[in-house]
Amino acid sequence: MNNKEAIIQKILDDAEKVAKGNIDEAEKTAKQILDRANREVEKYRQDNLTKADDLYADALERSKVVSNLDCKKLLLNAKKATIDKAFEEAVDDIMKDKKGYLSLIENMISSCAEDGDEVIVCKEDEKVITKKFVTDLAKKLDKKITRADEFGDFKGGVILAGKNYDKNLTLDIELSAIRQETESKISKILFGGKK
Repeated sequence: MNNKEAIIQKILDDAEKVAKGNIDEAEKTAKQILDRANREVEKYRQDNLTKADDLYADALERSKVVSNLDCKKLLLNAKKATIDKAFEEAVDDIMKDKKGYLSLIENMISSCAEDGDEVIVCKEDEKVITKKFVTDLAKKLDKKITRADEFGDFKGGVILAGKNYDKNLTLDIELSAIRQETESKISKILFGGKK
């Protein structure tokens, strides 16, 4: 080994000793800091153990209350969805019985129609509540009513568009009135308790 290499080796050896000493010192200092922190944490834990237990109990109680409320909301939404579905199916069933449905429509129009009213139907009823049906009913009632060319955005029933005001005789509106009167009874029958 020549002088240049010996000098480089000496520098490397010295640097390694200094680095090892620094690492040992850093590890010793880190251990002291961790020991002190652990003592402080233990002291804090002991001092606040009762507070922590109380906080834990409070948090647990709040969680129970929130969970109960969430369960009640979910249950209420499920009950509402069930009743909504029942009324939707009722609309479908009413519309399936063409003879009974036309009789219902005739009674609705007969009870509310005024001269000049235009009968608006939904697209689904285009071939059920025909212009001929409305014309024949107008003759029977001796009133000037016609079926509109446009269709309404609803399902089942009719809207009587008048000169001064409209009369909403859609099945949704008619069944919502029935629903308001019977929903608590229906809920009690379906779910055995209060709504």
